[in-house]
Amino acid sequence: MNQSEHPHDPFARESEASAAPEFPAASTQPVGASAEPAPSAEPSTAPAAADPYAAAPQTPAPSADPYAAPAGGAPSGSAPYGDAPQQPTQPVPPSSGAPMSFDQAPAHIKGVYPGPLPGQPASDSDAKLWSMFAQLSTIVGYVIGAGFLGWLGPLIIFLVYKDRNRFIRFNAAEALNAAIAVFIAEIALSIVITIIAIVTFGIGSVLYVLVAVPAILHIVFAILGAVKANQGEWWNYPLNIRLVK
Repeated sequence: MNQSEHPHDPFARESEASAAPEFPAASTQPVGASAEPAPSAEPSTAPAAADPYAAAPQTPAPSADPYAAPAGGAPSGSAPYGDAPQQPTQPVPPSSGAPMSFDQAPAHIKGVYPGPLPGQPASDSDAKLWSMFAQLSTIVGYVIGAGFLGWLGPLIIFLVYKDRNRFIRFNAAEALNAAIAVFIAEIALSIVITIIAIVTFGIGSVLYVLVAVPAILHIVFAILGAVKANQGEWWNYPLNIRLVK
């Protein structure tokens, strides 16, 4: 019997297929290596897919503390806790009327004693206080002395502080000189009005009210002088005889 294969035998190929099992070709990849295909050398030009679960960039929440420092630190030159930067303060110039020293009066002031003062110097606060009292004591003298003792208070302060402080001495002398001028004016007015009253058979006695005018003017000047003295200013009366320095 001829063993040659018939070219049109359908059972011959089927038998060969069942008789010879097919095995996969041997791989040249070493054992234990990943079976994933090697990445291509060329970079992929496809855009990366957006990840819907990717975390959004976190922004710092505003702090509820108004005194908290800003995130990232305070900028250079700013003050901590949100305070405004401190500006350098400018020196305040002294007022034009205030003296630089209680021992030296401005050039336009009259009646200042120019000589030395040998007594123990008084403080600046005492200088303003007793200068103010020297001015106001004239008012007390006019009240208790019926308008004729305005010189008493300034005279006492003048005698106590005349060798200790030039500012006190000036204010006491200014008030004392005005009180002396008022006393002289009151005496002169009283004499003149008395003569007029005698000549007019008493009708001119109504003019005695004019005797109080010099004292009223001195009271006004004394109040102004007390205010100026409390502020440390040298101030002359508008009208004065200045017999005492």
